Amino acid sequence: MPERKIPKNYRSVTGTFPSHKNKRNIFYESLLERDFCLLLEFNDDVISYEEQPFRLYYKSANSKKRYTPDVLVHYKPSLNKIPCVFEVKMSDEIKEKKVFFEEKFNQIEKYINLNDLNFKMFTELEIDEIYLENIMFLYRFRDLNNQDISKNILEKINSFPEISVNELLQEFSSNKFEQMEIIPYIWQLVFLKKVNVNIHSKITNNTILKAS
Repeated sequence: MPERKIPKNYRSVTGTFPSHKNKRNIFYESLLERDFCLLLEFNDDVISYEEQPFRLYYKSANSKKRYTPDVLVHYKPSLNKIPCVFEVKMSDEIKEKKVFFEEKFNQIEKYINLNDLNFKMFTELEIDEIYLENIMFLYRFRDLNNQDISKNILEKINSFPEISVNELLQEFSSNKFEQMEIIPYIWQLVFLKKVNVNIHSKITNNTILKAS
């Protein structure tokens, strides 16, 4: 659970994100934090992550300040990467409060480095909008559970070097209602990375599918 209590007000966008990797809901305080969680779900290097993972104190202008980081990211052990603390902020907010953030994060970075953690900033400028739209779309299909349909789709895809979504649907049926039953499982297989697509190009029914 997060160290910091999530405020319930209308000045910030708060909510919960259903994390597939963490098997629980993750609390967020902005849409950017929500999008960052989604990006972590699709990052193969990331094994898990935590929101507001701990609280620390630092001195500033002869007073004691409290700080709770936004997200702590854990990486796969095989990568030998130490966990990383991320501050998730809009770029204009950083510009507006430049002096404040520089002082704050310089103090915090020292503490974090002493405790074998990395520290990074994340802003909306790092987001590929098409990629984000694609993974947001795919994430909706993560929990489907008809293994027979999934198996049949994989077998069909494996019989072609490549095939479009529309062509694949025609292989199963020309009936639109039957196709509607199939297509969610195609997207789930893409989400699970059992089927490859160009994830940086907008996903449509003309998207080309290839077996992983």
